[in-house]
Amino acid sequence: MRMDALFIFVCFLVDSALSMLFPISYAPDDFIFIASLGFCALVLTLRKYQLLDAVLLAGCFGLFYDFFYANTYLINFILYILIAWLVCIWRKHMTETIFESIILCITTIFVKEGMLYCIMRIMDQTSLSVGEWFVNREFLTLTLNALMVFVLVSMIRIKDDYLLSKEKRIRKEEKIEWMKYLSKR
Repeated sequence: MRMDALFIFVCFLVDSALSMLFPISYAPDDFIFIASLGFCALVLTLRKYQLLDAVLLAGCFGLFYDFFYANTYLINFILYILIAWLVCIWRKHMTETIFESIILCITTIFVKEGMLYCIMRIMDQTSLSVGEWFVNREFLTLTLNALMVFVLVSMIRIKDDYLLSKEKRIRKEEKIEWMKYLSKR
């Protein structure tokens, strides 16, 4: 779990680097790109965990995102927990193909951003209509994140293969030690 959390944290750092390259303009007619590589890494990692572990991990990263990126109070924390719950429900019906992983990430980004838009609309923090929101904010965000998720899925597979080979090596060494112990009797 520590390696997964470290990987997600590094993806959030990449998000912050991307946000420096593509700064957000708050002009009404500008297109906005929100890098969600860390969020996608979180979503893809949550598929491996049970509900309680997934909710705790998502809550921790939701708080992290609230305080260091969004400067909001508990909005992303609640959204990340809801997304963790949805991912735990959806994972029963999915395999781990690249196509389904990309669809899962794009869908969860859309759901998260849609819920965030609804919250901001209820709190009267935005004046964008749904059409303007989708064209100016969501379209570019979903398109560019879909391209990045393809690379992310490959990186996650490399990380998981490395962790699996490391675990196999440790188990093999344990078996050898156990055999040495039995041969001394």
